[in-house]
Amino acid sequence: MNTFWQDVRHGLRVLRKDKSFTLIAILTLALGIGVNGSVFSLVNAILIRPLPYPDPEQLVGLGQSRMQQGAGYIQTGVSFPNVKEIAQQNAVFSHVAYYRFHSYNLTNENAPERVLSFQISHDFLPMFGVPPHLGRFFSEEESTLGKNDVAIISFGLWQRRFAGTADILGKAVTLDQHSYTIVGVMPKTFQFTWDAPIDVLVPLALTPEEMGESARTSRDLETLARMKPGVTHDQAQTEMKTVAARLAEEYPAANKGWNITVEPLHAAYHRQLVEPLVLVMCAVSVVLLIVCANVANLLLSRATARRREVTIRLAMGASRGRMIRQFLTESLLLGLFGGLAGLAVAYWGTAILRALAVKNIGVPGVREMSMDWRVVLYCLGISILTSVIFGLAPALQASKADLIETLKETGLSVTSESGRRHLRSALVVAEMALAIVLMSSAGLLLRSFVHILGADIGFDPKQAVTMWISLPSYKYATGDKQFAFFRDTLDRIRVLPGIVAAGARGGNGRVFFMAATQARPSPGQEPTADEQSISSDFFRAMGAKFVAGRDFSSADAPTAPPVAIINQTLARRYWPGSTPIGDHLVLLANVYDSQSRTPTQSLEIVGVVGDIKTSEDVWEDYSEIYVPYAQHPTETMGLIVRTQQPNPMTELSSIRSAVLSVDSTQPVDHVLTLEEMVSANHQFLQFPMDFVWTFAVLALILAAMGVFGVMSYSVSQRTHEVAIRMALGADGANVLKLMLREGLRITLIGVGIGIAVALAVGRFIAGYLYGVKAYDPVTFVAVALLLISVALAACYLPARRATRVDPMVALRYE
Repeated sequence: MNTFWQDVRHGLRVLRKDKSFTLIAILTLALGIGVNGSVFSLVNAILIRPLPYPDPEQLVGLGQSRMQQGAGYIQTGVSFPNVKEIAQQNAVFSHVAYYRFHSYNLTNENAPERVLSFQISHDFLPMFGVPPHLGRFFSEEESTLGKNDVAIISFGLWQRRFAGTADILGKAVTLDQHSYTIVGVMPKTFQFTWDAPIDVLVPLALTPEEMGESARTSRDLETLARMKPGVTHDQAQTEMKTVAARLAEEYPAANKGWNITVEPLHAAYHRQLVEPLVLVMCAVSVVLLIVCANVANLLLSRATARRREVTIRLAMGASRGRMIRQFLTESLLLGLFGGLAGLAVAYWGTAILRALAVKNIGVPGVREMSMDWRVVLYCLGISILTSVIFGLAPALQASKADLIETLKETGLSVTSESGRRHLRSALVVAEMALAIVLMSSAGLLLRSFVHILGADIGFDPKQAVTMWISLPSYKYATGDKQFAFFRDTLDRIRVLPGIVAAGARGGNGRVFFMAATQARPSPGQEPTADEQSISSDFFRAMGAKFVAGRDFSSADAPTAPPVAIINQTLARRYWPGSTPIGDHLVLLANVYDSQSRTPTQSLEIVGVVGDIKTSEDVWEDYSEIYVPYAQHPTETMGLIVRTQQPNPMTELSSIRSAVLSVDSTQPVDHVLTLEEMVSANHQFLQFPMDFVWTFAVLALILAAMGVFGVMSYSVSQRTHEVAIRMALGADGANVLKLMLREGLRITLIGVGIGIAVALAVGRFIAGYLYGVKAYDPVTFVAVALLLISVALAACYLPARRATRVDPMVALRYE
């Protein structure tokens, strides 16, 4: 122990003595450790930090799933009869609860507001184990029709609409013109799902039809469960497999081919972000390895300057192991100081990332992203790890001192100096290879993103604005009333000055379908498509193009023969080489609710339209079926209005007035231009790519610093050689070529190794690429030329300095 503290004190004296070296090394490490800590804080907030509930690992989501022909893996909710069977037949869950999304018009004293809501079973909130801030949860009796006029509100709504008054319990809140008694307020920190706040919770009172056997195919209840203490996820999944098999045997019409999937609730939130975050962590880890190589090179230079100290200590009896330990102790001190400085960098980086993440990705935990104890331990852990990585090689080299040569003061031995030079060169080669891997990956992602920006999205986003309207069921309970509202609203918008076209669309969900001339496929073999109800003029408002056939018109009335328009992908998949115009397709059922439509409904195909891609997945080709809104009304629609003005927002007030002229209490939500919608989709894709590109530029700079350091060291060690060459007649140009040749040799070796590794790594990012191959030669050549150019620039300054050596001065000094 005494020896250890002696090493620590000696190490501190050495670091204090060489302040410039210590400062450069600490700042370099702080940069590498800090950016790693910042990214880890994001990973921690999204993937690692437990959900804010007691025993969160016991919470799981349940869904019915199966492999579907042409659609792959699909997962839905669970029907109520199946939820009941699961609750009664399982031995692994202590709670099984369910909910539905809903939205209400809140019309108390203030202006009308559309609020998001959950309709929940009575045991939904108790399952989380978080008590209300005020009041109570729902009773079982309140989950029955006629007794479900109670509500629990969020902390945010309590503050926003009721000023946080303590006497809120027992007050009424008006939702869709129906009065609900407030019986509870949830805690401020309670957030169940996504980033959108759920403001109101009401009991889900199911009708006898929704609870009967006919509802067994209505897979529309989002279902959660809490596993009993000691039960593992695998045990729960095994039991649900048994339950699913039993349900398929007893009720084959509804359950044959359907499994019951058990997924940890935490994973269900973030499954789409796992791969992008792993990609970002790999990128930032490459930066840390380059930092380690740079610091190792600094330590090698410093070990050369300390060779006499090492030699004397060895001559006085110090063992080689003792010297290695001393150097590793100094490296550990550097790593710890760098880690402490890195914590400061990580703190500021976390604040920046939190702002970017909140803007670009809406998932639980991002707003609470912070430097918690996990991030601090991670930073300190990688500080110690990097200390060993960058300190071991210099320590081993420094302990190989040639006593006779050094004590004779005739310089370094050829063997010792050659070993150090080779090791320094090897470290730079490693930096170059790592930089190539990171830069080529960034280059592929950049080219992919450029292709995405230039991809044909099937519509013109300029001069158009979109907004959503959700009609309250108390006022618009029937399809006729829903159709009349949107018909009248669109008619009034279309006659406004400056309006080119106005349409509306409503998503009806994913449906099973088949061509009318085909025999009904067996379960799991039905084709699937996304169905949308649209008004006439929707495609014109979107700026979409027809491939064949016609648009909907006023003739496609509710009493007219049912018709449909399909997109180009669906036509290509199921009517290859022929026109589907005039043919018929049959909508079999909704994937999530098989009772939502007549299973024999046959639609005549009257048009084919180009693919309209409104999500970020522009590389995916989705089958879509469009049906007339007059024949398939729905209560929630998105209006799309195309204007003559370059900025469509200038027409927003007149559009709102047109809506209010039809219904003065109807709010309009989610207003944005189509260009903003497209930009938001790109932001989700660009978020991880920005990380990779930032780290690639950082890797390029660090690699250039490594080359500069090696060349500077090489020039200082070869001063005598250069002087002799110049004394014998060599001119500056020859000396410059000599030095640049050495730097170029190191660079080319690193580039060659890096390209080989990058080609192997390419297959891991292939899933993120669009319009470019993982082995794209243009990207690799461009990245290699860029790195070689930067490396040669880094070599030039030390090489230029070598040409200015005065031979006589250098020879006298030697």
